[in-house]
Amino acid sequence: MIRIALATLRNRAASYAGAFLALTLGTAIIAMTALTLAAVSSAGFHGPQRYAQAPAVVTAPVTLTLKDDDGDPREFPLSRPKPLSPQAVQALSGTGRTVPDRTFSAQVTGGPDDQVGHPWSTAAFTPYRLVKGHAPASSREIVVGGGAPELVGGTVRVATGAGFGEYTVAGVTAPAWFEHAVFFADAEAARLSPQVNAVVAYGPAASVRAAVQGTGARVLTGGDRLLAERDQNGGRDQLRDAEGMAGTSMMLVAFVVVFVVIATFAFVVEQRRREMALLRTVGATPGQVRRMVLAEAFLLAVLASALGCAAGVRLTGVLRGWMVDHGVAPSWLQVDARPVPLVISFFLGLLAAVIGTAVVSWRAGRVRPAEALREAAGRRRAATPVRLVLGGVLLALGVQKSAAVAGGDQVSALSMQNYLFVPVLLVGGCALLTPLLVRPVLAALAWPLRRLGAGAMVVREGALFAGRRTAAVATPVVLAVGLGAALFTAQDAANAANAAGLRAGSSADYVLSAQGDGEIGSAVVDRVRAVKGATVAVYTPAEVRLSGDGDRYLGTLSAFAVDAGELAATRRPAVVGGSMGRLGGDFLVLDRDSAREFGVRTGDRVRAGLPDGTSVPLRVAAQTRTTVTGEIGYVPAAFTGGARPTQIEVKVAAGGDATAVAAALRAAVRDQPVRLSTRASLLDAEQAEQQRKTRLATGNVFGIALAFALLAIANTLVMAAPDRRRELSALTLAGATRRTTLTFVAAETVVATVAGVVLAGAAAAAVVAGQRAALTSLVGGFPMTVPWTSVLAVTALCAVTAVGTSVVATRLLVGGPAPRGE
Repeated sequence: MIRIALATLRNRAASYAGAFLALTLGTAIIAMTALTLAAVSSAGFHGPQRYAQAPAVVTAPVTLTLKDDDGDPREFPLSRPKPLSPQAVQALSGTGRTVPDRTFSAQVTGGPDDQVGHPWSTAAFTPYRLVKGHAPASSREIVVGGGAPELVGGTVRVATGAGFGEYTVAGVTAPAWFEHAVFFADAEAARLSPQVNAVVAYGPAASVRAAVQGTGARVLTGGDRLLAERDQNGGRDQLRDAEGMAGTSMMLVAFVVVFVVIATFAFVVEQRRREMALLRTVGATPGQVRRMVLAEAFLLAVLASALGCAAGVRLTGVLRGWMVDHGVAPSWLQVDARPVPLVISFFLGLLAAVIGTAVVSWRAGRVRPAEALREAAGRRRAATPVRLVLGGVLLALGVQKSAAVAGGDQVSALSMQNYLFVPVLLVGGCALLTPLLVRPVLAALAWPLRRLGAGAMVVREGALFAGRRTAAVATPVVLAVGLGAALFTAQDAANAANAAGLRAGSSADYVLSAQGDGEIGSAVVDRVRAVKGATVAVYTPAEVRLSGDGDRYLGTLSAFAVDAGELAATRRPAVVGGSMGRLGGDFLVLDRDSAREFGVRTGDRVRAGLPDGTSVPLRVAAQTRTTVTGEIGYVPAAFTGGARPTQIEVKVAAGGDATAVAAALRAAVRDQPVRLSTRASLLDAEQAEQQRKTRLATGNVFGIALAFALLAIANTLVMAAPDRRRELSALTLAGATRRTTLTFVAAETVVATVAGVVLAGAAAAAVVAGQRAALTSLVGGFPMTVPWTSVLAVTALCAVTAVGTSVVATRLLVGGPAPRGE
């Protein structure tokens, strides 16, 4: 049987070439995404970065200690540690050389949003290396970290907490992965940010510790220096988008690839039904036939999977380059060959081929010789029992998941990363059941052809009679068009619902927001509060660590510190527990999902660890409905934990002059790094940017799956072409010309493609209907649109690929210049 298997691989090269190519490319794509996912999941820098060359770093406490459920201590990093006291700074100066460190917002116009300012003297302990120019020699000179050499000698505008300032770029340094720094002369940095965040001490460690004893300062040496870093996760935060995209890509691509590979190998075996019957006629047992078929698939799959893994290693560079170029991943990300992802990819490709063959080999081994020899290639059982069961299970799981989202987990419908299971399950189930579902669709599509003459009748009978071939063409069309329509429409719906939820949650007319990752200075806040005819709400972000009795950690909540009266005046949270009236000075308002997660109820008292480590008692005054913003809370304006405002919302008072208020606001922020927008324009801009990012991510993920689905369409038609010799020769003998024959083939392919599009549309509609129900429950009404341009583009690609391949394959593979009789 092994010799027969090898001979079959040689003699049926045309059929197996398509399967081999599909498996090779499929394994390559899986390996590429698996290697990328492994890289972004484990990437990160361990140990100090900015303080790499600092012998000792002295800071105020940088962690908050709470207890886990077992009573063991657990440390949490502080996002806004308190500055060092002047007494500690003075005491440290007597221990030897010290370098005061300051970190503050400083953004060069046109530069990255997350730029920060430092004194130039702190560049030495990273160390930063000048690549052009010199150190700042005056208060009006700066050095730009990672800046372009062309900046040197030019004048730039820099936004800081004190406003805008004009500076000359004295030099630029090599880039550092962990920050975008702007270095000022030490005196200028002290003017812009008087507080000292840390001191790097070069004296003996014992003397340093003795100097700050009793001041509350902490001396960090060795690996503990990482606690003083702005990013203690070693760059992991920069990879959140990359990890989400890589995980989504891996799941979607693996689903499409495995599905197509299984279907391709199953189709190859089904094509050989007559051959199996001949083997049974000469005495082959069912077991021998099955072993031969499985041996063929195994031999082919081993080679194809190995080649695919090798190709996947090379393709990782292409995917990494795309991610870096589009800002999805940081430039320092490295994707290298790792054995575990490659082994998983190899066996996934191998198993897909073997499973696809095994599904139909049982039927192939049991075929009756006489029955198979006289059976035509058209009407057989629509689908195997295994396929029917798997398709039904996928559809049932998809419906269950969709109902669960609509019934209680509506927020997950806003993120395709969380909602992806629904389109995968529903579209996948529909694709598996295509051989069964396509028959009534074909009957409906073919019915009008009965009245259009003999040629149309030939097309109709060909599509209906060769049901397996038609289903094999329609299946990848269902995958491509169904996933495309579902993903793009669902993503647009999520963006529209998000915008609608944000609009419904605020009654503000104007929004003032800090540029980039900056903050709004107190002078701007005072000017805005002085505007007549305006109700002003100042929002300061404050990540709080909640704890209960015995300092038991409950959870972390992203909150805003805001005055209770201002909150009620500019935002409209839907209260589901407690009351927003008379909140008092110790209130905590949080969303219902967070309250359930933390195990707190309205009226409970908790302690909140603020960003600077201060711990304050709070009372759960109200619970709100979870909205598109996800988990969010509010605490009194006094509990900012050292943070400064990033957003001010302004509502024109009843009877106020909106034009006068807008003019006064523009005057208040003139020459300040603060952006003034109407609430409507800000939301429109945010929605447009979110649409761009999500369409980019979704398009990239789906693009890989689409390319493989198109390959599957072409493969199927190329493999099917040789088996149509007799059918097309009969048309030739009946008087059909070569052109007429090719027209029949193209028309039949169009019918199969349209049938696939109809099924895909039904599957996509089911996906979007479930999401629509969830989002409507979450935010109420919102505009629902279908991205017809994208959907029609995918449909056109499938149609062009199918028709073009069928015509070319028929012309090249079916008997020379014109099909001839046999």
